[in-house]
Amino acid sequence: MVSYKAFILISTLLLISYVHSHDDVKCTHDDEPYTPDIVPVDEDTTLTSSEGRLLESSVYPNIRIYIDFTYLEKTAPASYSSYIKNDLAPPVVSWFEGALRVKYPMKGKLKTSKSTICDKATPSALKSGVNADFVSLFDSKVDDNNVVASSRACQLADASKRPLVATTIFNRNQLEEAGGDILLHEKNMYLLIHEMMHTFGISSSLYKYYIDDTGNTRTGHIKKQTLNGNVFSVIDLPSVTQRLRNFYGCSSIQGLVLENDGGNGNAGSHFERKYFLYETMCSGGIYGRRVSEFSLAVLEGTGWYQPDYSYAEPFFFGQGQGCTFLNGTCSSNNLKFDEYCTKSDRRCAAHGRAGGRCTADAKTDGCKYVNPYVEYDCENPDGEDNARLANLQVYGRESGSKCFNGDLNTRQSNSGRTTFCFKYTCSGSGSDTQLEVQVGNEKIVCDKEGPTAIDGYYGAIDCPDPHTFCNTVGKKYCPRNCMNRGSCVDNKCQCNSGFTGIDCGLKA
Repeated sequence: MVSYKAFILISTLLLISYVHSHDDVKCTHDDEPYTPDIVPVDEDTTLTSSEGRLLESSVYPNIRIYIDFTYLEKTAPASYSSYIKNDLAPPVVSWFEGALRVKYPMKGKLKTSKSTICDKATPSALKSGVNADFVSLFDSKVDDNNVVASSRACQLADASKRPLVATTIFNRNQLEEAGGDILLHEKNMYLLIHEMMHTFGISSSLYKYYIDDTGNTRTGHIKKQTLNGNVFSVIDLPSVTQRLRNFYGCSSIQGLVLENDGGNGNAGSHFERKYFLYETMCSGGIYGRRVSEFSLAVLEGTGWYQPDYSYAEPFFFGQGQGCTFLNGTCSSNNLKFDEYCTKSDRRCAAHGRAGGRCTADAKTDGCKYVNPYVEYDCENPDGEDNARLANLQVYGRESGSKCFNGDLNTRQSNSGRTTFCFKYTCSGSGSDTQLEVQVGNEKIVCDKEGPTAIDGYYGAIDCPDPHTFCNTVGKKYCPRNCMNRGSCVDNKCQCNSGFTGIDCGLKA
């Protein structure tokens, strides 16, 4: 007979294996070399200065996107097709149409006379033409591998080389219907944003087509840089590199470091996971992703778009850590940065939304990080099922709680370290910043970093540095700028009629 302790151990290991395997999904873009078709279209080139002078961003119109579901509806079950078509694609398309202005818009309808496009028979809508600047053909298949989707641009404009038509094929074994699961729906939205970012330009097959402000083809923007003994490709663009130097406080960085692991389909088309762990352009399907300014800055650097940076979300992984963060190695002893971990106990993930376990993978070059689990996510309404002292904590999408480390417990003998989800408020600024944490019916004041005891309990809650916490993990903001479906008022989304959720990503 298996003992109770053995049962718990086996169950925990199975849970960890299950969660991690589902976070290690990837997408493919360049498994086989391909060259997009260059097609003649009628673009408006009058909006871009020929003298190298940037025009006001308001001159450029917001991009218009058309998604064709012809092949998705042929390959997917009706419920899956309906979810993608009616629930997932609309908020993501709305987000892009708000976040991007296009420098070379179409003058007339976007259409093609070709009988095939993206290796498929041309959909009827594209034959007659659509009022759009960009078209994506959605399709699906079922694969047993861990690839969530495959995406590529199929046609580029002959003058600007801007992507016009693309395809995204979902693996239904990896991108599942949300079925009312709000956190899974959010995860799917980030995955789709990720895929469309690739087809808009963040793909190694498209780097050679980037243009500068005068419309000339960029050269020399893909470089090699050696960091901690490993050779990486970096993308050096005016809109990107200085932002990164300011962000890290490192003047020697040559550009944005691209993934060097995973082979074709991963390496070169994603941001290096070690440095951009939960950024949406890393490979993988981690919960709690963010669209940072750097993804938008790369799209600006293509020469095809002018982003609205208010659509970027707060991102702070490695912020202010200097060149050592980039050049150090984690092979023997993890770097002394909070972004990385060494111990195996449950701790808060770097983005502060969920607890998880210390882990490493090939894409982090030996650096261990806290892999967030949805079971321990503060926005998971069922999170209390896995919580110690659940009666003191607050869970749920709209709760506003964040993750705190500690060993608080009801036993005199130490129960070990774990994570807690508490509501909080920040006040003051600079060195006078104060953090107040609501623990059940009691409020504790964190005016400095360190453990804080709670009356009636053993152990303590780890107070973070209040200034750091309130400007990173605890910073209030409107997720994804309310998906362009509402207004951000006092860091909360006021959704337009017909939409709901903290990000307006759901239909009311």
